Amino acid sequence: MANKDHLALLLRGVETWNQWRQIAYEEWPDLRDIHLVGASLRMVNLSRTDLRNADLSEANLEGAILNRADLQGAILGKTNLNSADCQHTIFRGAILRAADLRFALLTEADLTDADLSEVFLTQAELTGTSFVNANFDDAHLYNVDLSKADTHGARLRKAYFTDPFRGPHSHL
Repeated sequence: MANKDHLALLLRGVETWNQWRQIAYEEWPDLRDIHLVGASLRMVNLSRTDLRNADLSEANLEGAILNRADLQGAILGKTNLNSADCQHTIFRGAILRAADLRFALLTEADLTDADLSEVFLTQAELTGTSFVNANFDDAHLYNVDLSKADTHGARLRKAYFTDPFRGPHSHL
């Protein structure tokens, strides 16, 4: 269950939340199990935040800072994570179906058992990222280097590796 004070701060808006995070930078906010479907959280600082089992479906987290956050089991379907800083973030078992992860920093992130079907992953940094047993069905993986990531057991059925604007689709 989320800390009521932390949730109240977040609901006051991103600017208020980020100001508090600058003051309370050593705090590890607890926002477990929150439901913020469709929330506008652009540029929010959620680093080191416990967001386990949160429902952030269709939220706008463009440019958000999520490094070292725990999003284990979170629902992030159709969430905008374009250019988000997700270094060392835990997404174990998270649902990211059709999420926008273009240009995201996913260095050392843990996406083990994550549902990444239909995800857009363009020019993301994946060094040391774990995609063990992740589902990439119908994912769009443009200009990404999966050789720097652990994809053991990952499912890449119908994954697209060619930019549709630069040439025909190629998929497995």
